[in-house]
Amino acid sequence: MTTADGQEGRIDTPLYNSRLIKNYVEYVKEFHPDVDIHSILSYAWVKTYELEDQGHWFSQWQVDRFQELLRKKTGDPNISRKVGRYGAASRASSVVKQYALGFMSPGAAYWVIEKLAAHLTRASSFKSRKLGPNKIEVSSIVHSDVTERPYQCDARLGLLEGIAKIFTNKFAKIEHPTCIHRGGDLCLYIVTWERTSSFVWTRVRNYLFAVSLLACGLLHFFAPLFFWMATVFFCTSLVTLSSLYAERCKNDELAKNIDSQRDAAKLLLDEINLRYNNAQLVKEVGQATAMFLDTDKLLSAVTEALEKRLDFDRGGIWLTDGDRSRLLYTIGYGYEPELELLLRRTEFHLDNPRAKGVAVQAFRSQRPFLVNDISEIEGDLSPKSLKFIQQVGAQSFVCAPIVYERESLGILFVDNPKSKRPLSQSDMSLLMGIAPQIAISIHNAMSYQKLEESKAREENLRKLFEKYVPPPVIKRYLDSEGMDLFRGEEMAITALFLDIRDFTASSETMDAKDVVSFLNDYFNKCSSIITNITSRKGHINKYTGDGFLAIFGAPDPLEHHASFAFNAACEILDLCKKFILGGKPMEVGIGIHTGGAIVGNIGSQEKIEWTAVGDTLNTAARLQDFTKAYHDFPIILSRDAWQELKGHRQHPEIRHLGKQRIRGKKEMLDAFGFNPSGAPPLSIAQGEGVLRPLRKIKGV
Repeated sequence: MTTADGQEGRIDTPLYNSRLIKNYVEYVKEFHPDVDIHSILSYAWVKTYELEDQGHWFSQWQVDRFQELLRKKTGDPNISRKVGRYGAASRASSVVKQYALGFMSPGAAYWVIEKLAAHLTRASSFKSRKLGPNKIEVSSIVHSDVTERPYQCDARLGLLEGIAKIFTNKFAKIEHPTCIHRGGDLCLYIVTWERTSSFVWTRVRNYLFAVSLLACGLLHFFAPLFFWMATVFFCTSLVTLSSLYAERCKNDELAKNIDSQRDAAKLLLDEINLRYNNAQLVKEVGQATAMFLDTDKLLSAVTEALEKRLDFDRGGIWLTDGDRSRLLYTIGYGYEPELELLLRRTEFHLDNPRAKGVAVQAFRSQRPFLVNDISEIEGDLSPKSLKFIQQVGAQSFVCAPIVYERESLGILFVDNPKSKRPLSQSDMSLLMGIAPQIAISIHNAMSYQKLEESKAREENLRKLFEKYVPPPVIKRYLDSEGMDLFRGEEMAITALFLDIRDFTASSETMDAKDVVSFLNDYFNKCSSIITNITSRKGHINKYTGDGFLAIFGAPDPLEHHASFAFNAACEILDLCKKFILGGKPMEVGIGIHTGGAIVGNIGSQEKIEWTAVGDTLNTAARLQDFTKAYHDFPIILSRDAWQELKGHRQHPEIRHLGKQRIRGKKEMLDAFGFNPSGAPPLSIAQGEGVLRPLRKIKGV
């Protein structure tokens, strides 16, 4: 659309306040009740809730369509001027009316018309110039990029006429010598209004006072005294009575204005209270976000703040389930117990492409919906959705999506079934301002919950992993990213090899379940001894059916690892007294050897095992075999282990058993035995004299 000078007109830019259209709606409902105003609003793409919002603005295109159909429906070509007159004192323009009344006189109200008009239109600017005590010139200059219609000039005429009626109860007289629709560059209005009663009687009093003063002064010199005194009394009475009546008129007008200002004060206080509550709501939701990382506690605090700070009878939050296929009622306020039970039992199906409910549409489209009359959307709802709304008892409501970074988390729903307060665009805008903060709060709480669950899973996996790999190895891999898993290293260790004596024969009469239970119970206690006694420096590397191999000094280096291994062996022997096998206390054999070993992950790319390899482990196993021949010595050590134990309090009790030949080794090995019962120690020579031949030891 273009103007006369060829400039493009702003047909889609918001230019006209919602109060202007609402004036028309109120006028039609009062004087044309047979006209379907909803169809006219729909034709102009005007929503009911937008009318209720005094901060909403409409475009030139919308008001043109509204005016076009309104004239056809009413058949009244002068309806714009009539609405302008009506609008000066209508409920829709109450704020403007109160603003005008604040200036106490029509002259002052017209004088500030340029400021008053800015609250109603952005399409033009106004100027006013006083021409007399009851006459003023008002000019309207339409912006160059706006294409205005003649009906809008008529509406201005009506409004200027109506302002005077607020004060004088009569319309003003308007002269319109220049108009943009008649070739002028502006619209010029000369407004003349009747004087108010107080103004007229004040003038009368002033004139009477002046005339009386002059008359009394002249008669003083020419009239008899009695006549002069009578004249003075008469004039004084006349001036006094006119003054009293003028004051009464003035007080009546003032009382009327004050009464009107009472409503303005109430509106102002309500606005202050609303802004305070909105600010407090944002603050309290923010505090809840900082205080609570539990989703349930967070939502409870948020709904409590919504109930306390917002002017809605009811409200609720619906969130998606785990697989995002359903919207579920989570928490709310204002609902009766029976109704809340219904809400908890009702699910909105997000995975149904044919679902047409408002909640589902808001969730999918990520845009809010405001409905002030259910009848307006009945045709767009499925029978199931309509039935649910009727069960809930919602007549008007706002449904706002809760969205975090373009991902819908749920919806926020509010309505007013009790107060019946119409919902407006401001209500919807407020909720859309709160919803992202709620979304951030919910996302943070959910993220924290997932983090806690992840930490719990990690802890469980770590504990499970520690059953297969020593904790120091796990820590080393976690602390060293990119570490070669197949890298080995040589370390000085002490190997402890244990075997249960005659377990196979003794367990033949036992059930398989009992065998496993017996071994697990015993190995569990042995593991506690090996790990605890060394502050977790030792660990069982592998189990051999009815025995195990324990390592001290790896994967972390350990001083005095031979002493730790020996102490563990002694405590394990004491533990065996509590386990009965074959009708007697269980017996074990333990071999201990100190030396070097290669430790690291052994295996393939598909499966690896952290372990130790080398002659040290084989030697410990062979020393354990010697205990089968030397029953009095359940613990047999190598010379290397024996030397490491020097200074140990039980070192003198260890007996030398002489040199022994071990299969696969050329050199003979010194063996040392220990008996916890405290058998007298032998010299090396004595020990060699009583040793059995090695060839008689089974398995060597």
